[in-house]
Amino acid sequence: MNYSKDIILNPPKHGEVGLCVPAFDSGKAAYLLGVIVEDFSRVTDEMITVDVPEAEYAVFTTPPVDTSGGKAQEEFVQTIKSTWKYIFEEWFPGSGYVYDEGKLNFEFYDERCHSRADTVMEIYVPVRERAGK
Repeated sequence: MNYSKDIILNPPKHGEVGLCVPAFDSGKAAYLLGVIVEDFSRVTDEMITVDVPEAEYAVFTTPPVDTSGGKAQEEFVQTIKSTWKYIFEEWFPGSGYVYDEGKLNFEFYDERCHSRADTVMEIYVPVRERAGK
């Protein structure tokens, strides 16, 4: 898995974003799929908007999976799940960072995740330096 550290999406990228928004009162979360926009001027009443606060992110790119030629997406789904597991069970314990629970994590899907022999996507996880590092 490739890892890099970004402050914000810079430069902005086009693609779909899978955003997990916690509902703190219920302990559950809503998974929203949307796009990144500069402003909400074209939002209609049927749309939901979410402001993602600026954060320091660790960015993980999933290992490539062959989804070309109409192949089933199940392997790609499993790769995404295993990348999340890697982040929290292997990467965090050995890193100098902790998960920043006050921020939002998200998945980023761009042209690299559509019917390719090397399908990948990125996971953005908000981090802050571990105290006493």
